[in-house]
Amino acid sequence: MRYQLQPEQVQFDENGIAKSAGWTLIYNCDPNTGEYQSATYEYLPVGVGLPSGAFLDAPNEVTSDKAIVRVGATWDYPNDYRGEKIYSTATGAESIQTEIGDIPANYTLLPPTSEFDSWDGDQWVFDATKEHSAAVATATSQQRYLVEEATSKISYLQDAVETEIATDDEVALLSEWKKYRVLLNRIDLEQAPNISWPVKPE
Repeated sequence: MRYQLQPEQVQFDENGIAKSAGWTLIYNCDPNTGEYQSATYEYLPVGVGLPSGAFLDAPNEVTSDKAIVRVGATWDYPNDYRGEKIYSTATGAESIQTEIGDIPANYTLLPPTSEFDSWDGDQWVFDATKEHSAAVATATSQQRYLVEEATSKISYLQDAVETEIATDDEVALLSEWKKYRVLLNRIDLEQAPNISWPVKPE
């Protein structure tokens, strides 16, 4: 034949070593993860085998939610949610899936609809108990702050009274702040968020 219109194709022996030099189409994967990377043509001289991480059999096409991974002598097609937002079923905290395969146990692709949702094994459901606990925690913090503020005011006014330099207004104000502090401490925090806070003395 005067002209060769196709590149010379490599011929392999039973051990996968080139017995005639030529070109071959190979499918490459990452040597560490086994994930498919690319298809390339490779020229092999006589006596040379395929490069590491290269195979002659082609993988199948996959959808965007699948990966192509070499496992032993075959291609595998695990789920691939990399880059997707995932949510802890314990806390609802958001993170990003970074590994090939199914999402970790105790995570879901479904986002909670509020900070008070709880996971029931299949979906997020509104948790009134969690909402109430959060309201009680907020009220407890608010009560603590207001009591500390009142105590500071009372301490100053009490000093003025005990050193007999308090004005009539300060004497009256001391009584109002003490009453205010008592009312604060009587608040039933379990009624949160339906709490009527006492009016702060002027």
